[in-house]
Amino acid sequence: MLHPRDLRIFCKVADTGNMSRVAQAEAKSVMAISKQIGRLEAELNQALFIRSRRTLVLTEFGQQFKLKTERLLEHYQSLVDWGQNNENTVSGELRVVCQSNEIIRETLVPWLAEFVQLYPNLGITLDVKEGLVDILEDDFDIFWAIGPYLGQRYSGLKQKSLWKSAYGLFASPDYLRNAGIPATIEDLKQHKVIGYSHNQPTNVLVARGDDGQPHFINAQCQIKTVTGLQELAEAGLGIINAPADTATIRQLVAEKRLQPILEEHWWEGAEVYAYYHPSRPIQPKVRAFLDFFAAKRSEWCF
Repeated sequence: MLHPRDLRIFCKVADTGNMSRVAQAEAKSVMAISKQIGRLEAELNQALFIRSRRTLVLTEFGQQFKLKTERLLEHYQSLVDWGQNNENTVSGELRVVCQSNEIIRETLVPWLAEFVQLYPNLGITLDVKEGLVDILEDDFDIFWAIGPYLGQRYSGLKQKSLWKSAYGLFASPDYLRNAGIPATIEDLKQHKVIGYSHNQPTNVLVARGDDGQPHFINAQCQIKTVTGLQELAEAGLGIINAPADTATIRQLVAEKRLQPILEEHWWEGAEVYAYYHPSRPIQPKVRAFLDFFAAKRSEWCF
C-alpha cells in the first residue's frame, strides 16, 4: 500500500536528484531513504529513477507518477487540514431520544436556548419514545435520561450517570381509604398495582426489604401502560413505583393528590443515565451536549 510518507520522500528525491541531501534534511540515513524509494518501486512494480553515480533521473513512468503524486499529496494535505480544523467543531445534526415529554421539559427545555446560542451550527432533533428503546432500529446519537435496562441490553454503549433517586411507592388517598394502607411489603401483594407495560412481569412493585436489598413484589395488576402512571394513580386505580425526587411527584404529594406509603422500604438504587455510541475520540457534538446539560443537573426541577 502506498503511504503518504513514502510519496513525500519520493517527490523530494525527484526534486533534488540526490538521496544524500534528502537524508540530511529528514535527519535519516541514506539507506533509510533508499529503502523508502525501493518500497515504492516494489509496490508499483516499476522503476522510478535511472540511477547514476552523481544523480538520479526520473524514468518516463517516474515523471508521470510524480505529477499524479503531487496532486494526490495536495488533496491529502487538504483533507488533513480540514480534519484538524474540524476536530473540535460542534456541527451537524444531533439526535436525542427521551422516554417522556416531562424529561424534555424539565431537563432540556430551560437551557436549550443557551445551548444553541453556544453552538449555532448544530441542528438538534428531540424525540420521545415511551416504550423500550432498540438501538438497532432507533437511530439516535444520545439516549437521554433512561434507566439501567439499556446498558444491560447493549453492553457496548457508553453511559454517563445523571442522577439517583429513591424509588418510592405512591397511591391516592381515595385508593388507600378504600383498599387500606399496607403496613408491610408483604401486604402489597393484596393491592392493585398500575403496571408498566415493558416490565417483565408487569405486576411488579420494587421495595427495599429488611435485608437492604430490592424485593420484587407481585401484586394484582388490572391496568398496564407505558405512560400516565401518575395520572392513573391519582385517579385511584392502584399503587405505583416512581422516582421520589421528580418535580411532578413532589407536587402531587404536596397537593395531597398522591400519598407516600412504606417510606422506610423505598429502594434507594434508582438511577438514570445518558447513553451514547462509543467512538474515539467522542464526537464533538455528543461531548458538547453531555457536558453542557449534565452540568445543569443541580438546576433541574427534580
